[in-house]
Amino acid sequence: MDKKAREYAQDALKFIQRSGSNFLACKNLKERLENNGFINLSEGETWNLNKNEGYVLCKENRNICGFFVGKNFNIDTGSILISIGHIDSCALKISPNNNVIKKKIHQINVECYGSGLWHTWFDRSLGLSGQVLYKKENKLVEKLIQINKSVLFLPSLAIHLQNRTRYDFSVKINYENHIKPIISTTLFNQLNKCKRNNLQHDTIPTTDTNFSHKENSQNKRDDQMCHSFNDKDVSNHNLDQNTIEHLINQQNEEKNKHTKDNPNSKDIVEHINTDNSYPLLYLLSKELNCKEEDILDFELCLMDTQEPCFTGVYEEFIEGARFDNLLGSFCVFEGFIELVNSIKNQTSNENTNHTNNITNDINDNIHNNLYISIGYDHEEIGSLSEVGARSYCTKNFIDRIISSLFKKEIHENNLSVQEIYGNLVNRSFILNVDMAHCSHPNYPETVQDNHQLFFHEGIAIKYNTNKNYVTSPLHASLIKRTFELYYNKYKQQIKYQNFMVKNDTPCGSTVGSMVAANLSMPGIDIGIPQLAMHSIREIAAVHDVFFLIKGVFAFYTYYNQVLSTCVHDK
Repeated sequence: MDKKAREYAQDALKFIQRSGSNFLACKNLKERLENNGFINLSEGETWNLNKNEGYVLCKENRNICGFFVGKNFNIDTGSILISIGHIDSCALKISPNNNVIKKKIHQINVECYGSGLWHTWFDRSLGLSGQVLYKKENKLVEKLIQINKSVLFLPSLAIHLQNRTRYDFSVKINYENHIKPIISTTLFNQLNKCKRNNLQHDTIPTTDTNFSHKENSQNKRDDQMCHSFNDKDVSNHNLDQNTIEHLINQQNEEKNKHTKDNPNSKDIVEHINTDNSYPLLYLLSKELNCKEEDILDFELCLMDTQEPCFTGVYEEFIEGARFDNLLGSFCVFEGFIELVNSIKNQTSNENTNHTNNITNDINDNIHNNLYISIGYDHEEIGSLSEVGARSYCTKNFIDRIISSLFKKEIHENNLSVQEIYGNLVNRSFILNVDMAHCSHPNYPETVQDNHQLFFHEGIAIKYNTNKNYVTSPLHASLIKRTFELYYNKYKQQIKYQNFMVKNDTPCGSTVGSMVAANLSMPGIDIGIPQLAMHSIREIAAVHDVFFLIKGVFAFYTYYNQVLSTCVHDK
């Protein structure tokens, strides 16, 4: 196996492991850019940009834009070259009112984000990743967290308890009733409260505590139960058996009283209220070092705690979560960073060679362009948000870049930003990267025979005449030529393969067509093959990661050169 290919794959797995949610993916990509010399920008400040410099901008910790301005970027010959991907993945997200108690077990209400293979989330060790908002010293604080240990579990139903005609249980899941992971028992939640109450000598929030902490009868009963054990040694949950039995008996008495008072209540839901789960608040408060009552809101994704890894007897594959599309987005930004570092190295060598009167054979056109790399949120649910690909955030970013860089031209020549953009867009291009479907050996009938994708055979160029993909033959040819020029220079082949779905199969879509329409700019949709897309764990091939990173690099490096050779044969 090629050493560099394995290094790329290893870096990708580390990034994916640290990025359990869209928020963490945005944060980690931002840090990766900053570590490579990119300057952090804010939307709420005036931009004073310089050529031959790189910048990074995060919008709401959900959308990331990195860009580099070539030292000779100009209106007449310059281009805007953009590579894009999406940083969200299908996930189970915790609901605002998430407290569920059934059968003496605390559960968490979740919502299905995207079209996941939700049966694969059963019987896994689940952690949490995302954003929490809480009060601290009269300030509203946003904190990004990731809990990599197993704190939640979604149990499947034992085969012995199923109707024997329903072996295909995965398709019988009721998303509302069956996807409620467990976080604790009511018993150990109460023991924890008693422990904390004993240590603090004060009343603590109970299972039914809500944001306003209104007292109710259940609160009082729970507090009385805690106070009845103030003299017990509960510091390590080492209660004697009599104490535990007493707690259980009290819980049973409460249940019997509830049943007697509410004879028509259904057993399937013993207790649901509009509060947050106390075990969840307790977990978050420990993570944030704050009080439970100070937590205001959150957006938290459940995540697989099993680390991604190499697999197969020859370790030719990688497996893990969120490959669609964190693996694709990693390759986008890695290729972009390699391009920027290459330009900086060439500029440094050029200055050295000029001082020593040495001719430096480099492609001057590479300095004429504005290079952009973007990771969008909400692709899995249609991209219709202020940080999604359907928004005008990309056009706004580009307009601000043009406005800052061409102040003199705008003032002296009475040009508008739109006039400058209109001149640049004719030479510009979008490369959208999203994962693709490898031919499945167990389901060969799902792909068109003439357009199959295989592991280790390179980048998938996606075609769809109904424009679910933005690719056209002309633009695919331009990209293929950049791969050829890369090979001529570096003697490393960038393999590619063509992909199209069957006529009787719905075609998935991605953000390429959306961004191309918003920017009035041509583009292409590419990716690399994977299996088990939208499962909690997916699989891809090591060498394809190498091909994709180098493909992004080749696009940035050679697109203008290829475009200049494109002629119309009359």
